Order: sequence, then structure tokens, then C-alpha cells
Amino acid sequence: MPKGTFRIFLVAVLGLSLATSHALAITYHQIKVPGSIMTSALGINSSDQVVGYFSGPTGGFQGFVLSNGKYTTVNYPHAANTLLSGINDSGVILGYYDDGFLIHAFTLINGTYTAFDYPGGTNTYAFGINNAGQIVGNYTGQDGNVHGFELSGGTYTTIDVPNATSTTAFGINGSGDICGDFTNTSGEPQGFLLRNGTLQYINYPDALNTTAHGINNLDQLVGTYVPSSLINTGFAFSHGTFLSVSYPGAKYDGLSGINSNDVVVGSWADQENNIWGFAATP
Repeated sequence: MPKGTFRIFLVAVLGLSLATSHALAITYHQIKVPGSIMTSALGINSSDQVVGYFSGPTGGFQGFVLSNGKYTTVNYPHAANTLLSGINDSGVILGYYDDGFLIHAFTLINGTYTAFDYPGGTNTYAFGINNAGQIVGNYTGQDGNVHGFELSGGTYTTIDVPNATSTTAFGINGSGDICGDFTNTSGEPQGFLLRNGTLQYINYPDALNTTAHGINNLDQLVGTYVPSSLINTGFAFSHGTFLSVSYPGAKYDGLSGINSNDVVVGSWADQENNIWGFAATP
């Protein structure tokens, strides 16, 4: 099993708390697996193929791929639950599954499942994949804490934001730029962007907390912020500007993925707290 390497970022840590935010007209499309009682959309590629997970009337979670209007169910063999989190432009699918005891990450390539776990860790979650096949996610270390990781060319690298109590890497683009979130000493989530060894904090203006869940090849980010109203709301971040993205009529929502065509995906809750996926084009 490849040896894990350890990386902690101390160089050029930049605070980013811009006072610029905008709202504009956005076209929304609901994503709902037929017959499901909940659907969540997590990832999208440049062909607008969407992946995520859903639950049916009998419970449990199953993965899905939405391509050209058709839903395909994906279940890791013999898993208790399967969730799909990412898909790259070659159609390589990323996800994680529950074996009834622990969480394991996996890829699905041309019908072949390959499971993997961070060496020495437990509960490995995989959240983002780029076109080079580099993968990011998190795992629980032997210290009992949650750490982010990158898997590139068979080598695992731990990602820990300095002074964080936990770190998760959610997205990686073609340049190897990574976004995610961490828990600070006050216990609040805060977003980050790691580019060329430089760590930027991502904070939606005046939000109580911010998480960064997806990144495209233009270094545009999407995620979720919590304003003073305590209602989770999606956002996109592009070239120094934050854009609030909220599904019409949602009780709360958030964004999980963005492709290079500016199409974003996420999930929203109706007034009865039912969760459904959506795609949106600013």
C-alpha cells in the first residue's frame, strides 16, 4: 500500500473576507431520482453529467448518475450504502460506501469498482476528482481527528490547515488547486483554497461560517454559508466576487459542484424538510 506523506501548510496564509457579494437571475432545474424520497446532487463534469445519491421508500442510500436526462443507479457490490461524489470528464466516477462498519472510498471506471483507504486511517471519504485522476477527501487518523488528503499517482498526502481541529478537502481542479473546509478553534467551519502551496481562507461576507465544496478549472468555487438568519445558503465565488445562490422556495440549500461551463449543482430542502438536488446556471 502506498506510503502516506504528511504536508502542513505554513506558507503565505492569506485571509480572504471580501465585502463584495451579488445576486442575479439564475435558471434552476430540479434533480429527483424517480421514486425517491430524497435526492442529493454532489458532482458534475463538463458534459453536464451529474452524480449524487438518493434514498427510496425502503431506506438506505444508493448512488446515481444523471446523463442526458437518464438516471442510472450505482451500488458498490454488497455495500450497505453507496454515495457518488464526483465525476471527471473521462467519466471516472468517485464515491464512498458503507460496509456496515466503516466507510471506504472507491472509483468506478468502465464498470470496474476499485476501493481504497488512506493507509493507517479509517473511514475514508472521497469527494473530488480531476481529469488527471487526482482525488481529494478526508479520513480519520489514529489520533481520532479528521484530516484531509490528496491521492495523486498512488501517493497519499495529508492536508491539515494549521491550528484546525479537523480538515476536509472537497474539490480539486486541473491545476491541482484544492478547496475544502476546516473547523477552527471556536468550532465553526471555515472554507479554504489551496493554490500553489498558498492557503487562502474563504469567508462569505458577514457569514457565521462558510464551507467550500467544489472548484472548476477557472478557480471558481461553490459551497455553503450560514448567515445571521441561520439558514444554510449556497454561494459561488469567482474572481473576488461572491454570488448567493438559493433554490426558489427552499427552506435551506447549498452547492456542491461546479463545472467549467458555470453549471452548478447542489441540494435544497422544501418546507417539509425533504431534500432534493438541483442544477443551476447563472
